[in-house]
Amino acid sequence: MASTGEVSQGEEDSEDEVQKKPEIPLYSMQALWDGKMSLKDFEVKGEEKLTLPHDVFEHDEALPVIDISALLGTDKKIRDENMAAMLDAAKTWGFFKIRNHGVPLEVVKKVESNVKNFFALPMEKKLMVKAINFAFGYVGGSPVSWRYKWWLEGLHMKVNYQAIRDMVNLVWSDDKDFAEEFISDLTSYFDTMRYLSRLIVECLTEGLSLPRDTYTKLETENAICNARVNHYPACPDPSKVFGIPGHTDPQMLSILYQDDVGGLQVLKDGKWIGIRPDDSTLVCNLGDTFQVITNGILHSAGHRVAVNATRSRYATIYFYGIDNVIPLCVPPQLVTKDRPLKYRPFTVHEYRAHCVEKQVPIDGVKFLEIQPQSNNPSTSQSKSPQ
Repeated sequence: MASTGEVSQGEEDSEDEVQKKPEIPLYSMQALWDGKMSLKDFEVKGEEKLTLPHDVFEHDEALPVIDISALLGTDKKIRDENMAAMLDAAKTWGFFKIRNHGVPLEVVKKVESNVKNFFALPMEKKLMVKAINFAFGYVGGSPVSWRYKWWLEGLHMKVNYQAIRDMVNLVWSDDKDFAEEFISDLTSYFDTMRYLSRLIVECLTEGLSLPRDTYTKLETENAICNARVNHYPACPDPSKVFGIPGHTDPQMLSILYQDDVGGLQVLKDGKWIGIRPDDSTLVCNLGDTFQVITNGILHSAGHRVAVNATRSRYATIYFYGIDNVIPLCVPPQLVTKDRPLKYRPFTVHEYRAHCVEKQVPIDGVKFLEIQPQSNNPSTSQSKSPQ
């Protein structure tokens, strides 16, 4: 589900500055399809090799399911039960499913269908909106320098309506009707998912006994809210590659719709668990930013994607983030004698750059941990999200 490396347009650097930076070389799935690469180039070896097939799920899946309508309802008992269940899932799993969430399935499926049309275009059309430095636009794979290559292609879309309009109109300059339909579908999707993301973040914040807007009020114009549709092609030997290796997401919250193929696997208590696809629910997971600014009370869980030999898999993800450039730190209410300050102040821009450098690690938050020997009082002083 990863959305990382977007140190790019609308963030700390302007689009012109991004274009001037040395471009990070990316491999492309097209190189595989053209015979310039082979399966061996993607192979994962040793202990990290995939052992859980894409379609193996827990017989009695334990991933909690939260009723979003109950969080908005007037029945205090049912609301409290769902609030408690969601907070517990956020502390232990870092993942949960949501139902009765108010997002029509057809809204998400339309975005998925439209982006499928994009992936089916000739490569020269897709490269018209090529992502520079692993940022927004078409990404055909992952940086060539990374240890493991991702078996995917993706379209990464910033929640900026003019940017979306420019991208879609450029690719479909010869089909204005479809372009307008695509833009309309994306607008509906962005609006509903932004509302849903804010609701979940505010409910979890309330569960921590903080003011509901402690974190959402930091969603400024520098915030990175974005969407991505990933295409994981069928693979001749899925036991040897990852769609995406084990990682955590850097932002606050991710909301995923996965098609019926299966492949999402979550790390829980040292065990990888397959998450069964289900059209009646969406999958939510917390990102590293949320873990850090709650002093580790909430959990950003490792997850990965397995591929299969017969079918392409598509995943549509909305990533919710807060300001990218102001220093973030733990609210003082979450620092106690029993839970001392664990993380230093940071910016999302800084952390995303670290994730790209470290190839989207599964333990990236260690970069933000305060070392035990550090007793510098200034470490704990910064602008808290209050």
